[in-house]
Amino acid sequence: LAALQDTGKPLVLLDMRLPGYCCVNPDHQLGAYLATRHLVALGRRRIAMLCGSLAHHSIHERSRGFRKALFEARMLADPELEVQLPSVGEALANVRQAVDALLALPKPPDALFCYNDSTALAAMQHCLERGLKVPHDLAIVGFDDIQAAAAAIPPLSSIAIDKEALGAMGIALLLEKTPALDADRTLPVQLVVRESSNDD
Repeated sequence: LAALQDTGKPLVLLDMRLPGYCCVNPDHQLGAYLATRHLVALGRRRIAMLCGSLAHHSIHERSRGFRKALFEARMLADPELEVQLPSVGEALANVRQAVDALLALPKPPDALFCYNDSTALAAMQHCLERGLKVPHDLAIVGFDDIQAAAAAIPPLSSIAIDKEALGAMGIALLLEKTPALDADRTLPVQLVVRESSNDD
């Protein structure tokens, strides 16, 4: 990135934030906040989170949004319910192991927020294979609203990102005649509620 910046040509980072660079990001913190607040509103009181490495800007922000929603609901964040998936090994096996550890707790979770849909779909499938009912036993919400979320059985609730708007704003910043070198734009996100977290 530094080499590209040294060329003097316009440069915009999408879904990434670094000091001194022009950036466009979805509101990751708001998305996780909306997802967790939705689970709280359902009456869930043991809300777990599966996430990746907090070194990533987006994952760190999603973790902050999760904790903010719990704080506002006056619910203590339980470290046992926050699981950071390892970056090594087979991803699906890691998710299954994490879910098994959560379900083995003396007080297992009644809801699960996952930092992306791939993780949420894997967790939901494993829960169903173990005989749990989603959302009756465990309500699940993902993030990114990938195509597979709506097609899942049950359909997965998720946070939708307007990827077209993200790209369009990045191009608009590239084409600005006098761009700010450190412009920072944040785009809104939307909670899409489906059967995986809808008790109705």
